[in-house]
Amino acid sequence: MARWRPYLLGLLGIAAITFPFLWLKLAPDFDRNTMRVEWAPAHGLQFFSDLSPAFLVALLIWLGSWSNRRWQWQARIASVIPAQRRPALARYAKCAVIPLVLSGAFFLSPGDLSLFTNVGIFMILALGLNITVGMTGLLVLGYAAFYAFGAYVFAMGQQELPWFPWWLAVPFAFLLGGGAGYLLGLPCLRLRGDYLAIVTLGFGEAFLQLIRNLPITGADQGIILKTSAIFRPGLDLDKHQVAFVITAVMLFVAVFLVERIHRSPVGRAWIAIRENEVAAASVGVPVVQMKLLAFSLSAAIAAVAGVLYGAKDGFVSPALGEFQLSITVLAMVILGGLGNSYGALLGAALLYLVPEYLKLLPSTIQQSPTLNAAIPSFMTDALGNLADYRFLLFGAVMVIMMLYRPQGLLGSSRRKEEMLHR
Repeated sequence: MARWRPYLLGLLGIAAITFPFLWLKLAPDFDRNTMRVEWAPAHGLQFFSDLSPAFLVALLIWLGSWSNRRWQWQARIASVIPAQRRPALARYAKCAVIPLVLSGAFFLSPGDLSLFTNVGIFMILALGLNITVGMTGLLVLGYAAFYAFGAYVFAMGQQELPWFPWWLAVPFAFLLGGGAGYLLGLPCLRLRGDYLAIVTLGFGEAFLQLIRNLPITGADQGIILKTSAIFRPGLDLDKHQVAFVITAVMLFVAVFLVERIHRSPVGRAWIAIRENEVAAASVGVPVVQMKLLAFSLSAAIAAVAGVLYGAKDGFVSPALGEFQLSITVLAMVILGGLGNSYGALLGAALLYLVPEYLKLLPSTIQQSPTLNAAIPSFMTDALGNLADYRFLLFGAVMVIMMLYRPQGLLGSSRRKEEMLHR
């Protein structure tokens, strides 16, 4: 009983907090000219009915974990491939990914190409944030501001210079974004933990309000880019295919750059700062320069992602710099594995694609006679509403990850020991 006591207390606490929102409602009382509280069981039942697919997935995951502890099927699968061949197979797999991804431009529909282009942009964002949060241990909460900064550099540049194309905006955004990250890092050199997060959050909100009120940025209306500046058809490829291929190439370049730096003395210096900043400084690590480099490179990568977004959609708005986007990218990095570049890519793909496909799943079921007959109607309705609770599910997934796998999906056991202070 003592083992389950914390979980029972947690569930009781959540039930007590959410009880007024799920099981009660406000109704007007015209006789007394006021509002009264009424019991609304249908609303609470509808809420849990909408989350029934999530409960089913959680049950399947628990059954898989229990069966793994019972029969050790994970170890048996791993024993199929000899340990000495795994590094070579991993290298071959990485090399095979590039032509496989690029070939998707010729087989995917325009809607799928647009979806996977957005996934690639978010992968680039997660890769950049992983430098500061995962590799260097600097908690940044205003990361979306650099994303919006790159997009607005491109948009404002092509307004003044109509011939200013996206391929010329990428290096400019990289340099200017890196400079912005450097300037943000200067006042943050002596800050750590929550204080650093608050400063970066304030920077993000200040930049968001700035672009919302300046006439040159289009205020809340944003900026529509000229057709000559965005992705255009070429080389027998349409606009969507060009955007997909360019984003994929940029993603591969970013992964190669970050991985090479991570395995260099600079990357080892970042890891030393993450583990113990005082000890790193005592053995000669230039902490100030390494922090500034992490801020600059992370911001530069986010600015390039902003240029790609503007060149793809032909429109930029202040929504690119909202705090919600920063938290979403941070959740991607945490879910995939702090400090692991491939984990950041996996987390970005999961957290972007799962809600999108949940929206499309009800129509897919209705269009398939077999699935429509096999899946109950209440489950189809629940899948249609499940995407509305994505932030609730994000929070639940983050809590579960921190309890049972704090290092993330692809994080190492060493990282787990660091986080648990063992």
